[in-house]
Amino acid sequence: MIRFGGMPMRPEARTLRNAGVAAALALAVLLLAWPRLLLGGLIPIDGNLLAVAYPNWAVLHALGHEPRLALWNPLRALGFPQLADPITMTLYPPSWPLAAAGNFPDWLRLWVVGHTLLAAGFAGALAWRRQRRRQAVVAAMLLAGLNGFFMARVTMPHQFASAAWLPAAWYFAETGSALGLGAAWAGQWLAGYPPFSMLTVLSAVLLAWPRPAAARRCAAAAAWALGLSAVQLIPFIALLLRSTRGLRLDAAQAARFSLPPLQLLKELLPQWPAWRPQLAGDPAMVTFYVGGIGLALAVWGWRRGGPRERRLAALAAAALILSLGGHLPGFRRLIFLHGFRYPANWLLLAAAAAAPLAAAGVGALRPSLRWPAVLLLAADLIVFAWQPKSAWSRPEILDAPVPLELLSRDVPLPRIYHTERLMGAWAAGSLENEEDYLLMKDFLAPSYGTAFSVGELLNFQTLRLAVGERYRALAAREPAALDWAGANFIVDLAAGAGRARHRDISVRRNPSALPRVFLARAGLPERRADRLPAFVYRPGLVRVRLDTDRPATLVLAELDFPGWRVLIDGAPVARERFAGAFVSAPVPPGRHEALFLFRPWFFLAGLGVSLAAVWLAWSRLRSASANA
Repeated sequence: MIRFGGMPMRPEARTLRNAGVAAALALAVLLLAWPRLLLGGLIPIDGNLLAVAYPNWAVLHALGHEPRLALWNPLRALGFPQLADPITMTLYPPSWPLAAAGNFPDWLRLWVVGHTLLAAGFAGALAWRRQRRRQAVVAAMLLAGLNGFFMARVTMPHQFASAAWLPAAWYFAETGSALGLGAAWAGQWLAGYPPFSMLTVLSAVLLAWPRPAAARRCAAAAAWALGLSAVQLIPFIALLLRSTRGLRLDAAQAARFSLPPLQLLKELLPQWPAWRPQLAGDPAMVTFYVGGIGLALAVWGWRRGGPRERRLAALAAAALILSLGGHLPGFRRLIFLHGFRYPANWLLLAAAAAAPLAAAGVGALRPSLRWPAVLLLAADLIVFAWQPKSAWSRPEILDAPVPLELLSRDVPLPRIYHTERLMGAWAAGSLENEEDYLLMKDFLAPSYGTAFSVGELLNFQTLRLAVGERYRALAAREPAALDWAGANFIVDLAAGAGRARHRDISVRRNPSALPRVFLARAGLPERRADRLPAFVYRPGLVRVRLDTDRPATLVLAELDFPGWRVLIDGAPVARERFAGAFVSAPVPPGRHEALFLFRPWFFLAGLGVSLAAVWLAWSRLRSASANA
């Protein structure tokens, strides 16, 4: 029996008290680290949030009303296999319940708090296994949840979530649980950022080397991860094989977001945003910070630690060097590094390694210095968190843009085309102030318009279907291709404009745009079929009635992709491609009912594998529980 304040306290009561104190401290630290988001009612704004995060949330939010969106999204880039792209987080377990939040700011708050606790919790558990000191646990949790690399990714929720799973993977690798490690790897993959999954697997293998038992556990964990994530992984492979992104990038693409050596050195120094905030590259991608205190503790942990700490320090040092990317001598010849698009992503391993190294450093201090060191670390990280790394704004900035009011008047299925000239200006420019963000919002920069049910021909996403890119090139040369694609509105940049500015961008109506479904003969659309009724139109399911006096081709102006089926009067017919891009099929003369249906075999195959893996995992856990 333990006495507290003169009264005896039972062990279970003490446990509850400690848990309550820990929860209160965690909440206080989160509120101090994220005051704008959690207390000020603001959200971070940059191009990543407008073009990726917000549209992805809107689709997830709509899935409760239209589940077919999970398989096929007709709004994105002339139609896209939604589930196949990891960035959409469509099958990430937390996505759907969190997306039920009433609005985007609430979703983002829950996302940030939940994944910060995920990263910090497993980092703390890992430190406890090694140090058995509360100060070391707190230090690891602070560095895992509040390091600058992690927090800067807030405008890219898929990357934020994916990074949060790395401490869990290291924890289960340390405890020897192949199933736990496999589940962590699967969770990280489903979170939506494959480069972080690749780096996490690589780090686990390197830290396990050359211990045979650990290597075998990694192999078993890989089997579990492949099984649990097959429902998304198999569609992803089908998409990757038909995308413009190869397994190996050219040297210029592979070197994008390489850190200049002096910038990397600067980001290792205390509170660099206060005296030199400028960065080369997207701040969300290249920001790094563990702080002067965190770095000193990590170095001390390396010096006083054992073989594990030496391996972690070597991993962190290698990651820092590799983040230089194109600034490394001979980088163009390092072909094995060209599978990663952004060298800055290597900083994930350096940031993650800092947490256990700092925990070891705290444990190696004299007892009287441990809590002061932890408090200094917390203060350093929180002060850094207060420094703005992106613009912050009221959530109302995401409200329906002005052009949308125009688009929604009399066009039931609007589709918008941004010219190559405008897309090039946006890609080459930088977002320097709030006006730049408003410009992208007001003119529905891809893929922001998809959040408001406005289709697009182009997007900024990494994975783009090759067939769609070929049609994009055709549309740039042949104006008629825009009509066939149903581009109701064209957004253009004035000739000779140096950059995208409001006065230089125009929106014009395209009255010759065809409807989403039309008839064609001899490779050309029939204008008299403009009013062909589509009496059922849903994502991945379009049903039409038609009456034609001659053989014709029925065209659905969405990209052809494996999984599309066409049925005429209930009987399947051979699928064709119109203009080398769109789903189409021949129809004989007479009255018919046609059905376009997207049912990809690779989703069913992946679903079967994943369900089998879940059943095996559940059986194994029940057996272990029964034998305990």
